[in-house]
Amino acid sequence: MTLRNRRSREPAGTSHGQPIVSVIVPVYNVEPYLRECLDSVLAQSIGLDRLELIAVDDGSTDGSAELLDGYAGRHRCVRVFHEPNSGGPGRPRNVGLNHASGKYVFFVDADDYLGQEALERLVDMAERNGSDIVLGKMVGIAGRRLPTKPFRRTLRRADLRDVYHSLNVLKLFRRSLIERVGTRFDELASGGEDGLFTAELYLSANVISVVADYTCYYCRHRPDSQTKRVRTEDPADRLMRMAQRAQLLAQHRPPGRKRDHLMARHIRDLLRPFNRGWLGMAPEDRRRVFDVGSGLLDRWNNARIQATLSPFNALRAYCLQHGLLTAMEDIVGFPAQLAFRQPIVDGSRVFARFPHFRDTHGIPDSCFEITRMISLHGRLDAAELTGGRLVLSGKARLSHIGGDTTVVLKRWPRGEERRYPTTARTTPRTHGAHTGSLKGAFEAEIDLVTPRDRAPLSAGPWEIRLAVGPPTLQRESPVKLTKRESAALPIVFDLPRRDTETRLYRSTDGTVRLRMAGDASARSGLELALAAAARLGRHARRRVRHGVKKGRRSLKARCRAVHHHQQ
Repeated sequence: MTLRNRRSREPAGTSHGQPIVSVIVPVYNVEPYLRECLDSVLAQSIGLDRLELIAVDDGSTDGSAELLDGYAGRHRCVRVFHEPNSGGPGRPRNVGLNHASGKYVFFVDADDYLGQEALERLVDMAERNGSDIVLGKMVGIAGRRLPTKPFRRTLRRADLRDVYHSLNVLKLFRRSLIERVGTRFDELASGGEDGLFTAELYLSANVISVVADYTCYYCRHRPDSQTKRVRTEDPADRLMRMAQRAQLLAQHRPPGRKRDHLMARHIRDLLRPFNRGWLGMAPEDRRRVFDVGSGLLDRWNNARIQATLSPFNALRAYCLQHGLLTAMEDIVGFPAQLAFRQPIVDGSRVFARFPHFRDTHGIPDSCFEITRMISLHGRLDAAELTGGRLVLSGKARLSHIGGDTTVVLKRWPRGEERRYPTTARTTPRTHGAHTGSLKGAFEAEIDLVTPRDRAPLSAGPWEIRLAVGPPTLQRESPVKLTKRESAALPIVFDLPRRDTETRLYRSTDGTVRLRMAGDASARSGLELALAAAARLGRHARRRVRHGVKKGRRSLKARCRAVHHHQQ
């Protein structure tokens, strides 16, 4: 049954003539975008008889107010309220809440717009699961960047840890939850007022769901804010406002690993004001803000949370907790790109080159360490078998530290391995914070028939791998290609059962392998089984896997019976 067919059903708990969802839109000077926003709400597949659109004009001066009045005159479901400018979206959202009559409430910013089936899918999820909050998949437009973690998959009952990264208010809320909790937006805040509102409802909700298989919300990036900010917020006041979220979390969740996982988000928020803007403040103001942050970090941060922070955050957190104002100023003022592009390598560990590494300030090495961030990035651009030689070229780099590339041929599925050095190729330098500035291009020509000082490769499959970096930090990974990438190279997807020629081929998992010439019987049983499975359809492969699992269970049961009989 399609979503459009479900529209004729009357949801439980609603009566004819009463909207099931109230859409609240705070408006201030967004005339170029407002029409698209309103039209997207009125075009919802849920139907105009099941929604009401409450638009609250916050003292607009650009024609937005007149545009709203025109929509209200043409559509019975549109209600418009005009308010003097409040300086933030908190006040107009509260006005909308006070006039909402729907079973659910959905907030939309006036410069954004909705997918046509957004409200229908969100309400349907809430009705089927008894959800108090439903998150709809969001995408950014015009350069807007949004967290993607909450929308990896549709969830009927999401864990709070799955959605806590998204504290914006652009969601579907059960109105009875809002009234039961008694929460409203902070009307004095000049920004971030939705974080405390959403966090309190998250922590009080019984069921939270996620709709990730449909784009419900399109969020626009604009240099100016959606609602005018007429007040300049003191950084210390901002810290105290963000600390309210940490306090709220502590009130609703007992100490432990789960709370720390959520609290880490608030710790990162508390660290955000300590940037170059903070460095530009007067010394006495800089000290005052530092002291406020120091007290908050000392209260809410702990060793488990500290271990999860990135190096830059970990350094700032440590300086705040231990009162290292001068060190904090040096670290914040140091170019982060330089710290990561020119790291310090000490044996098998790598450290960002921030100031005060192993000096008298006593900052732990763990705050500088980026070893866990070192990863291999490689790709194969060309591969060719010619005259008994394997010619390879591509790009490979070890993030932050670079290193020479080695081609590894490893007998598959297990056995000996051969290592071959490569020649570096000159390429344009790559740039970007936390990626290093590496060339990374390589070429390799491997003699497969008459190699020096070693026997020729034995017949059978050899996996092609890349190893990059110095011996103490080397990372190694098999070369993998998609079907489209392998189609551009002389690489076959599957080998004929009786194939006896030397070939490059792509396995079922995308790994590139070299098949050395020899008797076809040299193919391993595992390789034959995988090749056969690759030729099967999806359902046939599923039946094969089921049969293998069933056989394993049967074998285990027999072994247990024999063991029991022997006892």
